[in-house]
Amino acid sequence: MASTKYTVAEESVNEIVKIFHNFSRQHGDKDALEKDEFGGLLKNEAPEFYKYMVKNNISQDDLFKKANLNNNTSLEFPEFMLVISMIAIEMHEKYHQIHGPEGPDGPEGPGHHGHGHTHHHHH
Repeated sequence: MASTKYTVAEESVNEIVKIFHNFSRQHGDKDALEKDEFGGLLKNEAPEFYKYMVKNNISQDDLFKKANLNNNTSLEFPEFMLVISMIAIEMHEKYHQIHGPEGPDGPEGPGHHGHGHTHHHHH
């Protein structure tokens, strides 16, 4: 059987799935994150986002409750993806803080070469 050739984006999603399972399989439900597993995942796999949370007074418990749509004791994968969305949004904001509103090739980015287009981000 031939192996599947994934794009970089698809491989990134596969890595998220693997990381979720590395932490969710520690104890309890093997396909859901208990609170302590969730905390370990954040601290180990998203340390920059964890610093952002601390800086903005967002507790692990608050984030867990916000993502825990069915109000049980764990986060299933679809709920965990809400957290991934929050991390991605923060990474996107940080990207623009570093590279300017139009990215590294925009008028404020270090690689500016004046190609005159915008990404039309609304902040």
